[in-house]
Amino acid sequence: MKITIQDIEQAVGFEVSDSCKMLINKFDLTYRELTKQERDSIILNIINVLNNDIEYAGKHRLEKWENGWYENLELLKQEKNVDSLTPKYFNKYNVARWKGDLIKCETEYFDYKLHIILVDAILHKHVGTNYSNLYEFGCGPAYHLLRFGNFNPNINLIGLDWAKASQNIIKEINKLKINNKITGYNFDYFKPDYKIDIAPNSAIFTCASLEQIGDNYKGFIDYLLTKQPELCVHFEPEADILDKNSLVDKLSIMYFNKRKYLNGLLSYLYQLQNEGKIEVSYQRLWGGSYFIEGYPAIIWKIKK
Repeated sequence: MKITIQDIEQAVGFEVSDSCKMLINKFDLTYRELTKQERDSIILNIINVLNNDIEYAGKHRLEKWENGWYENLELLKQEKNVDSLTPKYFNKYNVARWKGDLIKCETEYFDYKLHIILVDAILHKHVGTNYSNLYEFGCGPAYHLLRFGNFNPNINLIGLDWAKASQNIIKEINKLKINNKITGYNFDYFKPDYKIDIAPNSAIFTCASLEQIGDNYKGFIDYLLTKQPELCVHFEPEADILDKNSLVDKLSIMYFNKRKYLNGLLSYLYQLQNEGKIEVSYQRLWGGSYFIEGYPAIIWKIKK
């Protein structure tokens, strides 16, 4: 079986960009259904992992992220190729999540490729050419920003991350002339720096980074409400979007809890909507990795 353009469009709920269609065809995302024995074995392994100690997300993991992005930085210097910016946590397993179930991947880096297709589909649709600036908070090695810069070469790109290695990656990107419209800043979700402004006519997004702050998201949301970007998009774990009556989804939710990932963001955004401050919507995207379906799109705008 293969993930087609029609499959992706069904998942996101709209016709995707031509760039996205080209990416889907290029990646040739082939997979097969698991046998009962394979599925049982994977589920049993996930349960065993959940029953053991797992390092949880939080402030104490900054050094881990510094080391991880530093590894990507060194690869970029050696290879001078954007492919070296792919995070090392992808392609660990040949199993992924698709349409609410587990599948066996037959394409290398299947989880990574499916992830960036879904992210690109949403950003091309909702950001597109409508804004002058695009900020990614928790940008890591800036691979999402680079792809968007290829889609819209006129937009200014700003990557923010608490790991200094991320800013050094962006400097190297500029040095190698991979993209000369990207700038980097140090930004800590736990201590938002109000000296960093968001320019007029800007969109912001986060992707698998806000997850690291558990239930400490209100400070960052307050920062955004103060700086007033035109559009906010989050690709982050959200238990309320999954089906608690599904075994596969329930295991994902249990993993969120075990890792102390982002908790309660959507409920808080709906509270702000009820207060008349913002308008919020979300889209389940149906793709994920071995342990989680962690990247739905939560989209909101400040009422002005």
